[in-house]
Amino acid sequence: MLKYELIKIFSKRINRVVLAVTLFIAVISSCFAIGSLRYTDEEGKNHTGITAGRLLAADINQWQGELTPDKIYEVINDYKELSAKYPDGIPDTEYGKSEQAYWDIKNFVINILTPDSEWNEDVLYQLTDEQMQDIYTIYKDNMGKLAEEYGTTPEKKDFLESIYEKIKLPLTFKAKDSWDTMTMYAQTYAILLAVVIGFLAAGIFSAEFRPGAEDVFLASRYGRSKAVRNKIAAGILMATIVYWTGMALLSLISFAVMGTSGFFTPYQISDPYSIYVMTFGQYYLLILAGGYIASLFGAALTMLVTVKMHTPNLAVCIPFILQCMMPFIARALSSFDAFFNLMPTMLTNVLNTVRAPILVQIGPFVFRLIPFLLVLYSVLFVGLLPLIYRSYSRYGIKKRGDSCSRRD
Repeated sequence: MLKYELIKIFSKRINRVVLAVTLFIAVISSCFAIGSLRYTDEEGKNHTGITAGRLLAADINQWQGELTPDKIYEVINDYKELSAKYPDGIPDTEYGKSEQAYWDIKNFVINILTPDSEWNEDVLYQLTDEQMQDIYTIYKDNMGKLAEEYGTTPEKKDFLESIYEKIKLPLTFKAKDSWDTMTMYAQTYAILLAVVIGFLAAGIFSAEFRPGAEDVFLASRYGRSKAVRNKIAAGILMATIVYWTGMALLSLISFAVMGTSGFFTPYQISDPYSIYVMTFGQYYLLILAGGYIASLFGAALTMLVTVKMHTPNLAVCIPFILQCMMPFIARALSSFDAFFNLMPTMLTNVLNTVRAPILVQIGPFVFRLIPFLLVLYSVLFVGLLPLIYRSYSRYGIKKRGDSCSRRD
């Protein structure tokens, strides 16, 4: 029966067309991701395409290893000398020979020195030799200041301090451009998958509301029990298959070409003061997990609304509203940030969320926003399943009871 329900979903022509387009977009997105990486050689020539990602990683990895103060001192001094030599801008030839390889390290230092302000390259020219040797002391001092600033309660302050203590110094560096690039494409594609999965889920129960179909379905031996459970299971399995097939296709094509250098590079290389202590590989997996939970929740909510409304017309819009419209509404109503921060759209907006120290406090317990939402919407997803079952298995009973009473 479960197999039959899956066949019904994937055999519809409109569903096949939607899925084919979705997978095609995964391929196209992979091509864009691959093409977005640029490598500049020592002659100043820019290269994009299949070889650019691996050439760039090889160039950057000459600096791989622990980012010791001595290594940072060497990088910053080299950049200062280049800037002094070329006050109108470092030419591509010099960029390809040296700056390209340590660009991320230079940015890491700038971000350390500007925790509460916009990215400003001028801070490098004000950095003394002594400060470069004490760069990690400056880093730790700024962590303490941020814990004071964003720790609006004693519990939050203690939590932030405990998080920052988990950052292992000195950081270990390795080229991470392929992972950094793919986070953006994976998040965008996750939004598309959530909408597509909601569209497919809307049709799982709607077919049984056709005239005459509901009487046959509900009057069958397992129409109010096993058949309903199989429909729900088909929805979950469909969401899982569609989501992970799409993400696997996107990831396999992209990383097969660009390489996987940087999986274990700390995310703090890009965002030193992020409260999410993880590697770039874990960051990518977090984005995939957030999109999956958002897709499951959207599919379950869509099925429930379909059952309640007896039509997919409204339900099919739910994932689009949650994932595409809600961010615009949140920007327009910025005074309600606390409310919108708890919306499922945050699970497909991990790129921005990890940059902000958003904490959720319940009594004495403090949580980072993304882990809290992952648990919250996993629980809500599971909680929706019995509601779907109950709503459909009891559908028509009261109506028939009322009809019988009138005849009596």
